[in-house]
Amino acid sequence: MISILSEGIYQSPRYELPGIGSFLFQGAFVGALVAFSFPVYGILAHPENGYNFLLIAWLPFILASGVGFGVLVAVLIWAITYAAGHRLHLVVRVIIGAVTLAILLVIDDLLFSDPAYRKAPSARDYFYLIRFYIPHGVVFGLVIGSRLQPLHELLRGTTPPRRLALTGITGFLLRVLIIIGTMYSILIFIWSMQWSRPRVELTMSVIALAHFLAALVIVFARMPFWLLLLLAVVINFPVVTLITDVLTENHPLQRNFVLVYLHLWAAFLVCRLSLPHKEKCNENRNNWRRWFRRQSFDNPTR
Repeated sequence: MISILSEGIYQSPRYELPGIGSFLFQGAFVGALVAFSFPVYGILAHPENGYNFLLIAWLPFILASGVGFGVLVAVLIWAITYAAGHRLHLVVRVIIGAVTLAILLVIDDLLFSDPAYRKAPSARDYFYLIRFYIPHGVVFGLVIGSRLQPLHELLRGTTPPRRLALTGITGFLLRVLIIIGTMYSILIFIWSMQWSRPRVELTMSVIALAHFLAALVIVFARMPFWLLLLLAVVINFPVVTLITDVLTENHPLQRNFVLVYLHLWAAFLVCRLSLPHKEKCNENRNNWRRWFRRQSFDNPTR
């Protein structure tokens, strides 16, 4: 009787649904990406503003708020999905994401905005908010509840799996650091292009952007270890040059950050290094011996 009940539970559609953790990580992932679009838009929309650099400094707080909004939307979509007992249709998720994000933004404005600067919104203001925020809510609905697994990609190691804990930790830390570095490099590059910066600063921003974009592709792509090692050495050569020839002892914060970054790359590569097994070495040695014997039998004059 117990086995029959357990089989019924395992075969139920609700049991096959992904857990709330999958929804939460999807919400945090898409929330951070959507939040990143706000400083990009702010810098591009007001190039004459001399305080655009503050958006770069506030990036951690902007990403944290985006993660918070994404988690709240994910909880609601998960609750509706669990109550329905099956994955929600794409259109349903999009509608839920758009409506929920709009409601959360209105609540956030009512609770945290300064009443002294608040004015009665007009129909045009509401239209602008809908036009600007609804696409972000649609992105929330597209990702949350889908089969995308951002946490799996951040923790992904080797195939076949080896050193699960170390490969997962090093992969997660390096990939998250590269994603954040890519965001910063994009903002700094846009800001540098808007103002007449010295050629050295503009060149450094271009090199940093190119490095992080290349690193982003490398750490998420599936490739053999020899190619991963080669590409890692090539893209990190400018970083090594930076710490040896540019950053001096007068820049301890920058030097420590670069050193941590390079150490993470080294740990990432070491954890994915595959040494030949003893049995495989013995097999290769025996194969070579058989090949030499066969050659000597085929050519007795030697």
